[in-house]
Amino acid sequence: MNNPLLIYYDYAMLGHNPHGWDPEHPEWTDAVKAMIAIQYPDAQLESYAHPERPERLTAIVDRLLKAAVDNVRWALPLPATPTELERAHTAQHVAYIEGLEGESGWLAKDTTAVSPFSVAAARLAAGAGVSALEAIARGEAERAFCIVRPPGHHAPADQAMGFCLYNNVAVTAAHARAALGYERVLIWDWDMHHGNGTQDIFYDDPGVLVIDSHCAAPFYPGTGHLEETGAGDATGYHLNVPLPPGFGNATLIDVFEQIVHPAAQAFRPDLILVSAGFDCHYLDMTCAMDDTGYAVLAQQMAALADSLCGGRLVCVLEGGYNAQALADSTHALVGALAGSAPVAAVNVLANDPGRAAVTEAAAYHADNLAALAR
Repeated sequence: MNNPLLIYYDYAMLGHNPHGWDPEHPEWTDAVKAMIAIQYPDAQLESYAHPERPERLTAIVDRLLKAAVDNVRWALPLPATPTELERAHTAQHVAYIEGLEGESGWLAKDTTAVSPFSVAAARLAAGAGVSALEAIARGEAERAFCIVRPPGHHAPADQAMGFCLYNNVAVTAAHARAALGYERVLIWDWDMHHGNGTQDIFYDDPGVLVIDSHCAAPFYPGTGHLEETGAGDATGYHLNVPLPPGFGNATLIDVFEQIVHPAAQAFRPDLILVSAGFDCHYLDMTCAMDDTGYAVLAQQMAALADSLCGGRLVCVLEGGYNAQALADSTHALVGALAGSAPVAAVNVLANDPGRAAVTEAAAYHADNLAALAR
């Protein structure tokens, strides 16, 4: 890779700062407390702090500045324009979100919330991938990593949910096709949670191949079943890989080898996007991955992009709520994307509980994979 890895970040995204419970919706508070108590039984609910907090980004940026990676260049994103947002969202939804500027409060009982500067942050988060694509199209880079918040993959065309106001990856993919002529876009969402919003937006669009590995329902948001494979001409263009909690690095490496790689070879994308959540890290207490696994995934995706689409690869931050895990995992990903030496060893579980589920998903999607090649 001759060009540097671009890293898009703007400290203004720290202005998105929802916090605490919502006293105006006690029934929502009770529902969230019940959900947290099931997933994290030792949590101190009375001292609850919103998990999608500014420290997520400061942990990432501090690590990247203190342990600098060679061959990277930092850049400021431009905020997404209404035209760019409305390629992925309804005009009504964009108007609703924009109308919340300066406001505070919860938007949904899953703790999706805004603070006075959240809308400005959301525009930047949605615009980061667009800015990265424009730089790639100008020949300034082949790869980019967008350090953004609020995240995006839970937001469908007409709704904010799951901490997400705008769907950042969907806005990026739609811009690639509408403005830059990239006809085929592949998205792999490796966040622990299913990217229901991304699936919703592209469910009947055969120009976008969506692969999503995640903890199986009823884990939030309760979607992403094997049989959710697309609609109309896009049937077979959504490949969900539901997994049991507790899976480790070997599981997502299997997802790449058994599903992502063959699907990409068949689909021949013009661009690859990754919804890069890091909440499968063991410090997020549900799964068992670590930074060595994320480094390998990044290396594999970079090599895949090099072989299929001129290296064009953009990774956009989604979830991950432990500061240490985020710092370790994103530093590993940036090093891999920037061309650092390959990982010497990958930590694997003796009995990774997710590997059988990957084999099952690959068998289920075998006909879809074959059809992509035709």
